[in-house]
Amino acid sequence: MRLSDEKLQSFIRLNHFNPNADWAPDNPVLHFLLANERFIDVARLFSLMSRRIDPNLCDGSRYGKKSLLILLTLLPSSGLLIHKFIDVYKEELRVNYQDDKGRTALHYAVILGRADVASRLIELGVSTQIRDKDGLSPLDYLHCTEKTICSTLKMVDIEPARDTKALRNSLTEHYGRPLMIQGAYPAQCKKTVENLRNGKQILVKYIQGNPPAWSTFIGDNSAKTYADMLSFAKEIAERKRVDLSDIFVNQPLGSHEQQEFREMLAAFSNDFSGQSVLEQCISGHGKTEQAIKNAMEAEYSPDMEEYGSMIPY
Repeated sequence: MRLSDEKLQSFIRLNHFNPNADWAPDNPVLHFLLANERFIDVARLFSLMSRRIDPNLCDGSRYGKKSLLILLTLLPSSGLLIHKFIDVYKEELRVNYQDDKGRTALHYAVILGRADVASRLIELGVSTQIRDKDGLSPLDYLHCTEKTICSTLKMVDIEPARDTKALRNSLTEHYGRPLMIQGAYPAQCKKTVENLRNGKQILVKYIQGNPPAWSTFIGDNSAKTYADMLSFAKEIAERKRVDLSDIFVNQPLGSHEQQEFREMLAAFSNDFSGQSVLEQCISGHGKTEQAIKNAMEAEYSPDMEEYGSMIPY
């Protein structure tokens, strides 16, 4: 249950809550909330205590020395929150700040095809000439490779195959057993979900749970999932000091449960957009290029002459 704004403000005052404090070493509480996609909570903090928040707060070296602006840019699911953040703090933001890779927020906006964010950053005066540790400017990342996009998303633990609407979806436990497929919940792996819906794969119970010590894990019948689940089961057995044979069962589900799961997945995936985060990023590159051109039209910049040297790193 959420506290009302009045009660939350009272709690903040009484407990001398510091929004810039660390949740854990090198990990400020705001970065922790954003990394876990708690955007509603962060938006409320921006509204209720904006003057107490350091807009240029960064996490530590363990997490890449990312500023709040960079972290918000790295999270495609942040939606309108990054624009609210810019609106509130635009006079104070260090828009040319570079993380431990030497990249600015504009580098990441271009890599992830976030045209709206790139446009706002240029309006704020961000430089298009700053080069990262690989010697590349933001413009060099226009139409970059899928490998670059995927490695960037995984910096903040975003699964590239995740559906763009996954944040608004959840799959409850089925007979007390959470469904896990190739290490990613179906909300994060629409292609696997489609395979299951079409009856192309068999579901297997790999790890027998013992709540609340550990969960049961169910996955598809593939060599990769088998290897992943066996490795995970060995970790559990060692940590809990139990026999591996008691944990790793490797049993195909019965026909009734197979059908139950498929029906659940069919209903569940009807809410998907049908587009993965990776596909969204790729489709945004053309829009980002146009947005940058539009934002720079008012004042001529020699940077635009370099478009012909875009290298697909």
